[in-house]
Amino acid sequence: MSTRDEILQRMRVILSRPALPFPPVDAPPLGAEERMTATSAEGEGRDLALRFGAELAQLYGTYEVLDSAVEARLALVNRLTDWDEEEKAARKGPSLTTGQERLVLTWHPDQLPVPGLAEMMEDVGWKLYTPRDLSTPESREGVRFIRFGLTGVDAAFAATGSMLLASALGQSRAASLLPLRHIALIPFSRLYPNVEAWLAAQRADGDLAAQLRERAAWHMITGPSKSADIEMNLTLGVHGPKFVHAILFAD
Repeated sequence: MSTRDEILQRMRVILSRPALPFPPVDAPPLGAEERMTATSAEGEGRDLALRFGAELAQLYGTYEVLDSAVEARLALVNRLTDWDEEEKAARKGPSLTTGQERLVLTWHPDQLPVPGLAEMMEDVGWKLYTPRDLSTPESREGVRFIRFGLTGVDAAFAATGSMLLASALGQSRAASLLPLRHIALIPFSRLYPNVEAWLAAQRADGDLAAQLRERAAWHMITGPSKSADIEMNLTLGVHGPKFVHAILFAD
């Protein structure tokens, strides 16, 4: 018997002892209504948005809750402008001109939950840029200096301040990963109390397994990128965006 089998056998013997308070002997399997959740949230719409924002703020993110897509468009421009001015004020010495200063790396505009963004952004001096391919050095050089990223979400979970994003045609994961600053547009209709509620809704709508397989990848984002050394000194922005801002709005 291998060492692995010996360890597993000892575990089976220990867990079979009747005096153990947990797990119970011959426990029945949990049904769909009995699955345990680690945390949840109450309410709908604005209540979930406020809970999401509070959780995100605990994780060094920022947010705002608005009443319409029109307000969300204005909030997007204001956030980009504020961030741009912050960077200019903090810059020391000569600036590097790359031609990418006013670009926003984003999903295809048709995949964003706010209509008319591409035209509106050009009117105020910004340009949405959706990469078709990032597999060559030339294509990657074309987004290397873009500081701002913009995406929607496939779902957002109020209980943890987390966002679920799927990689697919027109939904490049680069938009939420490469830039220093990431803005997520989250309509109330994409908010769920927790991930279990989203899974239950997808099962009710159809074949969850097929839906998951159709996407190239799924990404769970919970606040800015974080890393810490052995002394637990926290550093933001090591493996992804340093700043994450959520614009939540009624749709």
